[in-house]
Amino acid sequence: CKYEYCKEAVVSTQSTGELKSHLLSIGISNPVTRETHGTGTTYHKSLGTELAQMLRKPLQEAGGVLSVSEVYCRYNRARGIELVSPEDVVNACKTLTPEHHGMELKKFSSGVLVVEGDNFKSIMDNLLQTIKANDCCSALSLSNITSIPLLLAKERLQAAEQH
Repeated sequence: CKYEYCKEAVVSTQSTGELKSHLLSIGISNPVTRETHGTGTTYHKSLGTELAQMLRKPLQEAGGVLSVSEVYCRYNRARGIELVSPEDVVNACKTLTPEHHGMELKKFSSGVLVVEGDNFKSIMDNLLQTIKANDCCSALSLSNITSIPLLLAKERLQAAEQH
């Protein structure tokens, strides 16, 4: 094209293609949708499987527990434009089982929903080591030391007291 604005459009199209390619490489390239996987239980099971694959690394990095609100944000960020409702994320989390996915949905006594890895015993062992090493026993100090949300620190301390 001999006009300057046409050249800019070509570069812009190439840049857009590169950006889309990059986003797909860090996210979910072919997300589960109602159109491709139906509705109801089948859809939620497929979402759960996709969710479990996407959450393995973030769950490990977070010490084995993520709040459902964090799961919702990370999952939709990875999906790009094919966003999923909070209700669908919760229903997908309900299909997770330690046997098939290595994680499951748990509800703390406070009512907070979390996705917990199947390594609960090692989480509790690490928690006890952290408490001993840092001479701490408050939720606030545990939250600061481990970089987890205050609410999750409180719930972990309560779970440790029960075990």
